[in-house]
Amino acid sequence: MLLKILAILLALVVAFVLIAVCIGYFFLSAPNYNGPVSDHFDGKQFINPGGAKPNGFPELIKWMTNRQRGPWEEVREERYGPKPPQRVGSGELRVTFVNHSTFLIQMDGLNILTDPIYLRRVSPFQWIGPKRMRSPGIRFDDLPKIDLLLLSHNHWDHLEISTVRRVVERDHPRVLTPLGVKQFLDENGAPGATDLDWGDEANINDSLTVVCVRAQHFSGRGMADRDATLWAGYVLKSPHGNVYFTGDSGYGSFFKETGAHYGPFRLAIIPIGAYKPEWFMSPIHCSPKEAVQIHLDVRSNQSLACHFGTFPLADDSYLDPIADLKTVLQTQQIPAERFWIFEEGEGRMVK
Repeated sequence: MLLKILAILLALVVAFVLIAVCIGYFFLSAPNYNGPVSDHFDGKQFINPGGAKPNGFPELIKWMTNRQRGPWEEVREERYGPKPPQRVGSGELRVTFVNHSTFLIQMDGLNILTDPIYLRRVSPFQWIGPKRMRSPGIRFDDLPKIDLLLLSHNHWDHLEISTVRRVVERDHPRVLTPLGVKQFLDENGAPGATDLDWGDEANINDSLTVVCVRAQHFSGRGMADRDATLWAGYVLKSPHGNVYFTGDSGYGSFFKETGAHYGPFRLAIIPIGAYKPEWFMSPIHCSPKEAVQIHLDVRSNQSLACHFGTFPLADDSYLDPIADLKTVLQTQQIPAERFWIFEEGEGRMVK
């Protein structure tokens, strides 16, 4: 009898938690974009041309019940890299890896920050969700004044609103977002962003223009905003050489189109992690093998790995993306120095 009562109580607790989480996710949903229909917006939701989309609920259950997670080791010690320079000179290009998809790009007299995140978990609740395995490589207060903030989409591991607010309140940068994300920022203490569609351009200064370009992914922060805002990458067009931040993406033939239009690239920042199992992840995340193909497709002179090592989002271990990338580069006889893998906090000048 006692065991039956305990089982009922446990079931009630689990049900309460699930209901609370679902309600929370509903109210945490971002505003939905309203705009004209296009080849990647049907009037209600954004889509990937060609039909690529995340796997559905049955596939999710199959993955969750058959997971083979690779090992991750949490490094509790805070390890910070050296403070980056305040600026770099004309024609110079410097890049610093903060963590995950957060990079400080210094070029054309500007300091540019991508997808900044400094929280402990990439989740609406700091007691659950993917936990940080390594500290950010650069202290927030050591970041130089940010002139331009690029946000690729609204997932929790790419748009962390408290960090965005800190940057906006401290530095008042220009902020560029894919369609629909601006309204979320406006309503959450970071107003003044500019929404861009794929192909739209934003002039930043006399030598830098930013182009919003296609990616293959999805969006959503809760239960009621699935694919209600756009996802994207960015090309930084400069007379000193173009830079490409892919954002978060699965592999597609559009990368060759990006390379044809805007390449060759002086630097391309390309994701390599959260790709296992590939049967489930491939529509939305590229593998190291596909990352190398992107390097070739976009005609990148120097590539740099991102989206690995910070948060365990899939079944690949911390070391899997690094080991697999090195293997593919060796197999294809591409010098390892053409595709950098940084430690958090590491920064280098780019030729």
